[in-house]
Amino acid sequence: MSGAHRTYLHAIGGALCALLLLLGAAPLHAGEDRTFRRAQPSLNTLDPAHGSDTSVNGAMSLIFQPLLEYDYEARPYKLIPGAAQALPEVSPDGTTYTFRLREAYYVDDPCFGGRRRRVKAQDFIYAWKRLADRKVGGSGEWLVRGILGMEAFAEASSSGDAPTDYSRPVAGLQAPDDTTLRITLARPNNQFPWFLTMCYMAPIPPEAVAYYGQNGLAEHPVGAGAYKLRSWWRGYEMIFDRNPEWFGWQGLSPDDEEVPFDTIRYLIVKDASTQWLMLLTGQLDFLEQIDRNNMELAIDPNMGLSPDLAARGIRLFTSPTLKVYYLGINMDDPVLGHNKRLRQALNAAFDTSRWETYYRGRVKPLQTVAPPHLQDALQTPFPYAFNLEKARRLLAEAGYPGGIDPATGNPLRLTVEIGNATQDTTESMELVASFLAALGIKLEVSVNTWQALLEKIRLRRAQLFLMGWVGDYPDLETFMQLFLSRNQSPGPNRSNYINPEVDRLYDRAVSSRDPAEISACWSRIQDIVREDCPWVLLHYALDFTLVNRRVLHYLPHNFPYGMEKHYRLRRQKP
Repeated sequence: MSGAHRTYLHAIGGALCALLLLLGAAPLHAGEDRTFRRAQPSLNTLDPAHGSDTSVNGAMSLIFQPLLEYDYEARPYKLIPGAAQALPEVSPDGTTYTFRLREAYYVDDPCFGGRRRRVKAQDFIYAWKRLADRKVGGSGEWLVRGILGMEAFAEASSSGDAPTDYSRPVAGLQAPDDTTLRITLARPNNQFPWFLTMCYMAPIPPEAVAYYGQNGLAEHPVGAGAYKLRSWWRGYEMIFDRNPEWFGWQGLSPDDEEVPFDTIRYLIVKDASTQWLMLLTGQLDFLEQIDRNNMELAIDPNMGLSPDLAARGIRLFTSPTLKVYYLGINMDDPVLGHNKRLRQALNAAFDTSRWETYYRGRVKPLQTVAPPHLQDALQTPFPYAFNLEKARRLLAEAGYPGGIDPATGNPLRLTVEIGNATQDTTESMELVASFLAALGIKLEVSVNTWQALLEKIRLRRAQLFLMGWVGDYPDLETFMQLFLSRNQSPGPNRSNYINPEVDRLYDRAVSSRDPAEISACWSRIQDIVREDCPWVLLHYALDFTLVNRRVLHYLPHNFPYGMEKHYRLRRQKP
């Protein structure tokens, strides 16, 4: 049977099973049910080298165990040991990190030939070389690029057709023995410890790649995390079972009143309405975000939980996120790229109050290019916040009085590109078009597939484009990198913004050991970027999460990947 036919049948099977669940064909939570159920829109890989999607990272974080992880309860966020015994020893110049590994084992897998396989320091070196291997083509090379000698390894991997030589040494990666890992950076990087929490950086045993092939890890992950993959029916569900080898379970007692979930079930459900119905009928324990169309049903006028949902045993958790949304402006565009006043006018025309109303309280306005609750984010008002009179004045200074293009005598026409347009996205861009119409500007909406949108941005053919960014770690740098010249498209600087002063200040901030100097650099970068307006600032998101009351120890988290290992269930008494 062809792959296309299998995919088609899986999609039909997923739809039928979802329908059966909604009809109540299978009773949920009968007896002591230690399965945690949540919906995910899509999942396409479990290979850490390709873990750029948030849904994928959620699944992979159950399976893999990086060196460090987040303290689940600590706010502000702080790091604690994961695969490491302790936080690293760091050299005085901030370039060398030495880790001692705890005793930990991979899940039982055929690639080990029946042997119990311990995690070794060499597995991290192998995994990070694989990240840099251009033939693998992963999306995480940026995390290891700063390791001494890694750029040379990456360049060597891209030459010729022969398989990459993983025996080629990298000066900044040393394993004096199986339990000691020494990492040397080419230059100090204050964010590097945060990198070490990400699934990209988890260890991979070479035996797994030898057994399944370079592409085989997408469906056959071999990790040492809290859970292991039992089955994956594409387009329908993923099921994970608790990994008895994970070190974090060692403190459990058979007499504990609260126990972890033995099974995690990810149901692949793209449609928000279907997810909502499954929550209401008890088929889901968790809904990460309430769809705009269901806000009035779920939330009362005071932004609390509706009585109906409370009666169903559902709890509400509201929290600010590190999700920022913007209209990117292509700085190569002949109309917008060299006309700062025009870009400022677009921002001043954006009506934040009407935008918040449209999203029914799920979003908040941005004053800078990062959420306000992130340390060092500017708190001063955005100079080009909504002010229609100011927008019209800026538009005239830009050479388009009344929104008229002097070259044609007609209203100025701009085009915004969107990908995978839902009704919500299309309607939101129609709202933006109405904002610009108040200036006399005609905004046209161009609908693309997601891949087509990314390709247009990569080729610098998008004039304006709808985009979001989720902070990878709780450091302002994760947003400042979006304005680095060297990160231009296809990198995260999708606006192709160039400013030498921003580059210089960024490099100072990431290597400085002086908190005051770091804060001053970030403040100046934000001032520059807010003045240059390579984005139209839209909003940062609030999460409205719904959780079944049987799920204990749930806490909102900006980096929730794999946090199901902390959830508990009250043991039923005999």
